[in-house]
Amino acid sequence: MNAVRRRIGPLLIGLAALLALLLWLSPAEETLGQVVKLVYLHGALVRTAMFIFAASLPVNLAAAIKGSGAWSAWGKALAWTAILVWLAHTLFSMVTTYATWGVFIAWDEPRTRFTFSLAAIAVIIAGVAYMVDNARFSALALAVLAGLALGLLPRLDIVQHPLDPIGSSPSGTIHAFYAAILVVSLAIGGLFAVWLHGRFVSILQPPAPGH
Repeated sequence: MNAVRRRIGPLLIGLAALLALLLWLSPAEETLGQVVKLVYLHGALVRTAMFIFAASLPVNLAAAIKGSGAWSAWGKALAWTAILVWLAHTLFSMVTTYATWGVFIAWDEPRTRFTFSLAAIAVIIAGVAYMVDNARFSALALAVLAGLALGLLPRLDIVQHPLDPIGSSPSGTIHAFYAAILVVSLAIGGLFAVWLHGRFVSILQPPAPGH
């Protein structure tokens, strides 16, 4: 794990370059043209955040029971990574929405309202957990946040937003490129969580005598 942490910077740069290359090479679409490449990244960010939220939920529940320690560090790292990815998705969604629908924020769309509401709730919960600075409280709060994200997203109504524009495409090439973009996005999120975990562990560990 330490060897991986030492290489995280170059690995993240390499993965970001690979992601950019995949987006550049990815196929256009008949209706949206090249704009569909924004949709690829938009969808990958949503799924990446949700996968990491899903991973953080059981870890933070365990941390809420056990208190500080390895579970707490991993729970914070995963939850904070999911929050940061969701915030990036929230900002990027305005670019995608403007490119596809001509407005920056389509507030009549339930998924848009959910995106911004979850971003605000996540910042508030993370901020409160940080200020309280209690391992069990923080873990429980972050577990509740993950539960809200995972429980509410599948229940949202759809007005204009297509349910699964990539998955419903008949193009195997589109499916392949989107899958590759998602895998790289998940790898970036996972590596960032590992880096954050190292930071949290260094904070939790008391300094060695004489330092």
